[in-house]
Amino acid sequence: MRPSSLERRMVAFASARDADRRVAGVAAAARAVHALAAAGVAEAWLTLGPDAALAPSTMTDIERLRGGMRVMAVRAGGAPAGLAATPAPILSAMAILRATTKPGDGIVSRHLNRPISQRISWCLLLIRGTRPIHATIASAVFAIILFWGMLAGGKLGLILGGVLFQAASIIDGVDGEVARATFRATDFGKTLDSAIDMATNLLFLLGLTLHLGRHGGAFIFWTGMWAVGVVTLGAGLIAWRVRSDGGPLSFDLLKPRGRRPPGLAQAVIRFFTPITSRDFFAFLFMILIVAGLAWTALCIFATVATGWIAFVLASLLSGSREGDKESEMECRDMA
Repeated sequence: MRPSSLERRMVAFASARDADRRVAGVAAAARAVHALAAAGVAEAWLTLGPDAALAPSTMTDIERLRGGMRVMAVRAGGAPAGLAATPAPILSAMAILRATTKPGDGIVSRHLNRPISQRISWCLLLIRGTRPIHATIASAVFAIILFWGMLAGGKLGLILGGVLFQAASIIDGVDGEVARATFRATDFGKTLDSAIDMATNLLFLLGLTLHLGRHGGAFIFWTGMWAVGVVTLGAGLIAWRVRSDGGPLSFDLLKPRGRRPPGLAQAVIRFFTPITSRDFFAFLFMILIVAGLAWTALCIFATVATGWIAFVLASLLSGSREGDKESEMECRDMA
């Protein structure tokens, strides 16, 4: 049985060239197909002016994004009679990239990192074949270089590490933006991105600790090692909880999820969320290191990390108790 008129849509392009035009890494025709598929349309007709031949790369995009929807490309006038045509939307690559901003972005990310990373993403998506993994690899390379710089260099190496840590925080946004703009977001990609982010954080903290410990004594060294240990423990516990819940790896335990706890707990969350987000402390570390206050930065972070791990443990314990209560209620309902 053929789809009814309500299940069929027609999008009109002035020419096949317009349909082939790549916007933020995806052909315009494929973006139209994805929007129709997301709306539940069963059959899509693309009218392409005098020519019905789409480029192979456009056909590849359409095949990837059409889902179970049937798609036909025809010359103008070749669509079924009575099917009203919708003009192809005029798309802007920067508008698409701006829409990839995440609601949970911190204050530094919103006002500094995102505007820069979105322009980097825009440039990368002009290159055919750009994938999110390319930005993820770049972030990992930054992590290795900053660690080497902090160990091998003197004051300049320390400054290089701080600047590259902030740069890695900016680049970290690129892979997600490219993934969301090109409809390539996957759980594997999110897991890999989160793992590299945490590895970068730990390499930076370890490099800073070893550098300062070599020049400043045992107390500085053990303060830094405390911070490294606390972050490693907290990250491991959060990763275990998130993976046990079946989600992709993430370390955003403090970002709002589900119902917000009342009173003091909510005030604590509001306090810790911005100052424990990577965008905030990467920027703060860079400023303090460039200003010659690396030791102060490490002390601040060790203090915040101590409060953070206490809250992580309390949140995990509270979540475990709530899960036990829900399981008990489910068992009673089943009985």
